This record gives sequence, C-alpha cells and structure tokens, in this order.
Amino acid sequence: MGSAGNHNSIDLTWSPCSQEQFLALVSTGQTSCLNDLPDMDGSIPGWKPGLYYGADEQCKIAFGSLATACTFADSNVDICKVLSCHVQPADKSSCTRLLVPLLDGTECGINKWCSKGQCSSLEELNPMAVVHGHWSAWSPLSPCSRSCGGGVLLRQRFCNNPRPAFGGQECHGASMQAEMCNTQACLMTQQDFMAEQCAATNLKPLYLDVETPSFYTWTSAVGFAKGDLLCKHMCRAVGKEFMVSRGDNFLDGTRCEQDDMEHHGDLHLCVMGRCRAFGCDGQMGSRKAMDPCKVCGGDNSTCTKVRGSYTEGKAQEYVTFLSLPYNTTSVHVTNRRPLFTHLAVKVKGEYVVAGKGKISQNVTYPSVLEDKQIKYRVFLTQDSLPSLEEIHVDGPTQEEIEIQNPGVVDSGDFVSKARGGGIL
Repeated sequence: MGSAGNHNSIDLTWSPCSQEQFLALVSTGQTSCLNDLPDMDGSIPGWKPGLYYGADEQCKIAFGSLATACTFADSNVDICKVLSCHVQPADKSSCTRLLVPLLDGTECGINKWCSKGQCSSLEELNPMAVVHGHWSAWSPLSPCSRSCGGGVLLRQRFCNNPRPAFGGQECHGASMQAEMCNTQACLMTQQDFMAEQCAATNLKPLYLDVETPSFYTWTSAVGFAKGDLLCKHMCRAVGKEFMVSRGDNFLDGTRCEQDDMEHHGDLHLCVMGRCRAFGCDGQMGSRKAMDPCKVCGGDNSTCTKVRGSYTEGKAQEYVTFLSLPYNTTSVHVTNRRPLFTHLAVKVKGEYVVAGKGKISQNVTYPSVLEDKQIKYRVFLTQDSLPSLEEIHVDGPTQEEIEIQNPGVVDSGDFVSKARGGGIL
C-alpha cells in the first residue's frame, strides 16, 4: 500500500500491486464475507480509531506486547506522522519507528489529537462532535500479591472505550477495585517485610555521581517517609542520614503509614505505588471499621467494658497496676499528672515503653505498620513539660502485657474492652 494524501484515517491507499492481488482474490468467489459493508455513520459521534487504540496499543500491535509509545519525539517531525515505540521495556533511550502515521483520534498533547498525520488542537479540528469517555470491561482479578500477611487481589478498567475527546467528559467511578487476600499472619512482622524488600537491593549500586557506584545496606524508611512517597520503594541507608527510592514500587500489600489522619483506623496497604485505605472487610475504600470489641461493623455489644483508676504506688519502684488478659480488644490508659510519675509497658517481661526511670518518648510498638499496636504518647506544655500521658492498646491481645508506674498516680484511669475475663 502507498500514501495518497487523501481523506482516509491513516492516509494510505491501494498500490497497483495490492490492487492486482485483491482483485485476483475477489475473482475466486470466496469473499462473500466482505459483502456486509460497515455502517460508516456509526453510533458514536465523532468516531475515530485512535480513541480506542492509543499510541501504546498501536505500538503493541506493531512491535509486540512489550512495546510502548516513545517518551520523546523528533522535534523535526510531527508526532502524528510516524509511529515511534520503545521496543525493549528496559530501554527507554531509543525509539524504533514505523513509517505510518498514528491513527486519527490518537491523543498527541493536552487537548490535541492526531488527524491525517498532524497533531491538531480542538480549534483546528472544529467542527468536531464531542466524544464522552466510556469504561472498558473489568480485567480478571490478579493473583494474590502475597502468600501471607495480607496481599491484594486487583482488577482494573480503563476509560478508553472510547477515550474522552474533543471536549468530552471523563469516565465517572472507580478505575480499580482491590480486596485483601491471604491475611493469615507471616513469621515476620509487617515492617520486616518492607525491610526485606529494601535489603534485596543491597547489591544494586547507588550513583551519587555519574561515574562512581556506591553501596549501602538498606532498610525500611518507616518514620522518615509516609503515604504514597513511602510506597515508591523508599528505603533508608543504615547508619546514614538519607533515604532514596530503590525501585518502582513496593509489592502490593506492603503495609504503609498514611500521611494524614483522614482514614484513621483503616488498614493501609501499598497498591500500585500508592498508600490505599482498606476497611476491616478487606475492601479498598469501603471505610468499614472495627468496633472496640474488634467486630467488623459491630455495635459494641459483644464485649464488656471495664473502667477504673489507680492511686497507689511506691516511689522509684515500677508497680504493675494493670495486667491485660488475653483477647483484650481495646485499652486506653491516661496519666494526667506526669510531672510526678510516668507510665511504662512490659510485653512478655520486657519493657517497650519507659522502664529506665525516665519518661518515654512517643513510641508505637512493634511498629506503625502492624495490625496490633501499643501506642504511647506524651503531650507537652508550652514550656516543654509533660502534661498528659496516654497508652492505647489495640488488640485482641495475644501476649502478656503489663502497664506499670513508679510512684503515685493521682489521676490516672483506664478503660478496657475485653472479650473474655476482666482486668486483673
């Protein structure tokens, strides 16, 4: 086929050789399937093939399933005149070009589309019928991304059936659905899982300058990065004061810390490089929450509330005033006189908060990524003196936990929700 510069969508026409071959085929009488001519008007106003097959799809058709549209263009050639593709996924430095124009309707810039081999603005294309975006079908569910600890099943759809064009509206609704899978506990903690992914890059050099490779030991950047930034495979160099991205994204299902309190109480998992909120039902964005009894969507009726206060103690000696029975679901302890005494927490006989005679700094044990946490927070006055201590235990507890204080707690109290037994 050869170019004729006429009105068809890809600016091609039959060459004499092609015409001869086609006529020979027609003369055999075996081409009845061509008798049902297409409806050229179509049911979609402004129909253009590039609205269904973008530049990436055209590259895949031309060069295979791994090809993508080039991320740069020859400034001397209109982007719509030549199909330019990255053929090797790992090589974004070179383009392979096919001397055919992009399909009419292919997006070639902001509010610009290909038309007859030229990248044209909406003003240049007028009059042109508006085309509103429509969703593709949902993709099949992906395999579970983790074998334990809470992976993700994922499916997507795309606003490309057709793509919105010529002033048309974007598709409304979610482009992705995700749910948790394989939620049974792993042998390692959630933070260990993230640190393991960072450590896997220890042999990958970091180029602080163009010519000199540097090697570091990498670990989790929790506490230094949050939200979507953390999910971009952000890792911290052990013993150093910097963190960098060591890959594209952490594995889907890697726990993350949200960078705001908008979704407080939800689970947060990395999904396609973003820190997403999941409800207690395992559905992304459902906002379904646990009640204090740890029943998903419950009404607080399945556990017993225990409340009390403690006003005794021995100076300079840690005294256990609260031992948590197994399956305690939610505990809140406050000390309103931390100038005179402070709180401490022991887990399986080891101190995780205070324990050395001094008030602790803010602590989340074992880490902010875990499902079951002990949170200790101290609040300061304008003079940087402690004014309030709080401990939150998010169960159900499966370990021996003791809450202690040295000295007298004049106004300390606690509230506990437990499935079995009372406070000892």
